[in-house]
Amino acid sequence: MRPAGVQPRSSHSSRDRCAGMSSLGAATSASAAVLLAAASLTALPADAQRAEENAIVAANDAFGTSVGRQTIGLYSPTNARGFNPIQAGNVRIEGLYFDQEVQTTNSSLFSGSDMRIGLAAQSYSFPSPTGIADYKLRTPGDVPTVSAIATRGPFEGKTLQVDSQYPLIAERLSASLSVAGYQDFDYNAARRSRQHSAALVLRFHPAEHVEIVPFIGYQAGGEHRELPLVYADGVHQLPHFQERQLPTQEWSSWGWGQTTAGVIAKDALSRTWTLTVGLFHSKENDRQNFNDLLTGPLPNRTADHVMDIVPPSAAGSYSGDLRLARLVTDGVHQHELQFSARRRQVERDYGGDFLIDFGSISIDHTPPAAEPPLVFSAKSRDDTRQTGIGVDYFERWKGVGALGLGVLRTDYSRSVTSPGPVSARQRTSTLLPTASFTADAGHGVALYGSYTRGLEDSVIAPASAINRGEPPPATPTWQIDGGIKYQPGRNLEALLGVFDVHKLYFNLDPNNVYRQLGDVSNRGLEASATLSGVEGLKVVAGLVIIRSAVRRRTVGMNAAGTVPVGPVPQTVNLNIDYSPTSWRGWGASLQWTRLSSRVETDDDRYELPPLSTLNVGVRYTRKLFDHPISVRFDVANLTNTSGLAISPLYLVLPQDRRNFILTLAIDS
Repeated sequence: MRPAGVQPRSSHSSRDRCAGMSSLGAATSASAAVLLAAASLTALPADAQRAEENAIVAANDAFGTSVGRQTIGLYSPTNARGFNPIQAGNVRIEGLYFDQEVQTTNSSLFSGSDMRIGLAAQSYSFPSPTGIADYKLRTPGDVPTVSAIATRGPFEGKTLQVDSQYPLIAERLSASLSVAGYQDFDYNAARRSRQHSAALVLRFHPAEHVEIVPFIGYQAGGEHRELPLVYADGVHQLPHFQERQLPTQEWSSWGWGQTTAGVIAKDALSRTWTLTVGLFHSKENDRQNFNDLLTGPLPNRTADHVMDIVPPSAAGSYSGDLRLARLVTDGVHQHELQFSARRRQVERDYGGDFLIDFGSISIDHTPPAAEPPLVFSAKSRDDTRQTGIGVDYFERWKGVGALGLGVLRTDYSRSVTSPGPVSARQRTSTLLPTASFTADAGHGVALYGSYTRGLEDSVIAPASAINRGEPPPATPTWQIDGGIKYQPGRNLEALLGVFDVHKLYFNLDPNNVYRQLGDVSNRGLEASATLSGVEGLKVVAGLVIIRSAVRRRTVGMNAAGTVPVGPVPQTVNLNIDYSPTSWRGWGASLQWTRLSSRVETDDDRYELPPLSTLNVGVRYTRKLFDHPISVRFDVANLTNTSGLAISPLYLVLPQDRRNFILTLAIDS
């Protein structure tokens, strides 16, 4: 776990680094007995839940798919087209607008997520610039099932998760319950970590045309001996280092509690009218936490050592999405009119930190220090309200194409209350239009394009800033994209698109204050190809090329170039999964990712070298006592490549060295 605004430490890992939960004392061998016992709780057979999870097989494109603990693709909920969809507010639950304040997603509550970019985003009401991250609930079915999954690795990590579902009233009410525990899962953030989570999801059919899905998930955990966060100064070339070898302080720790809850209701009012409503709550409560900071590392391997101690803090929101739609089909012609209303209400506190400056030290040999007495100052408070009311209209012709037009009126207000007389208020009302089209050119070829405007949040101030933790106000954004899709048959699909995204640029000024400095544009090309024509073979390949440019109205920390730190100019991702019938339950997978060189200083003088990683895995699936069971062994970074990445906020992220994961899953 890390403070808000800090990017995930393992930015190139194939797994969600914060999917973890509480303490597990048992090793994987002992977990096998637990799995078998869990599967024996029900005697009724059901489709496999966890034993056959496979992100490569599940992916429809190369833009980002997460299934359980497996993740593939060019993009993720924290990185799409060079920006952060979660921080921008572009999150959905089952397609409905959701404001996420918790720093990590709960794997007990959500079975996975999909990144919706370009053509795939056109099916969403008022798609947002920089892509959409859509989470999938563990919605229960009508058949009793129990599934369990245990892992050992990476490094010292251990996990165990048990998912179950049961019909309480036949064809009327069913429930799913998931519990999980992780130990030493946050290996890039602390020497020791633990977390536990639980989630309950109900599915209620009071009438044939009505479905109501209430849910609640909670996760809490703690860490000890926090690994330092390393922030570049934007001037000097970075020294290479291994994150897990950085020195720590015995008394540093982190603790958190996170709640995600809500209800989704759908009602087919008539043959043509449907009503869909989603109401959600997201809440994060953090204990007194320690940010161990190494700032401005120099080529001689020294850096300024600062301990930032954060008082207990909280962030919470209520959000909702209501849609009333009329869909009429007349032969090959379909037209849809949709009225939408969405709202969020956010309250956050931040600031009041106590800082200890230890001076310049070696990043390899930081001397231990005694924990000082703490004196916190008063905190600040951010209150945000945002309401959107809109209408969109779609015309679709089979074999011809589709056209969509919409407009969303957004009213935004924000107040910041700070210690003393200083306070700030902002009110904005704006119209946000959107337009999209697809055109069927024949022979499996389709053209598409869209234009979208948004009012989006930006990443909050990093721990290295004077105003650390402060959320910037929402600002206008716009995006235009288009491309071509080629699908000659059901086994091959290729997509080639271009995009142009514009946002205001926030970063550190010469006084180390995080604020608006200008505007930034990310123009690029993205491509995806999927192949599944050969028995047991699935190939998912992707490419994204980004040309990022910043125009500064205010000088940043240093004399600046035109390319912002953070975005990777070129990313290539190749995923292959092969499991033919002749292998009798055996399968193999491969994931290869290459990052091009990318700037590491504000003057564009120094660049990080290209970085390539290779992940491979082998698995065996069979039935044991009529229960599907799978054993999977994955090797991440097989070639043991070392390298660095850097975030837009100058956070330096070393590549994890070679590591191993053993996974055991069983279904009822």
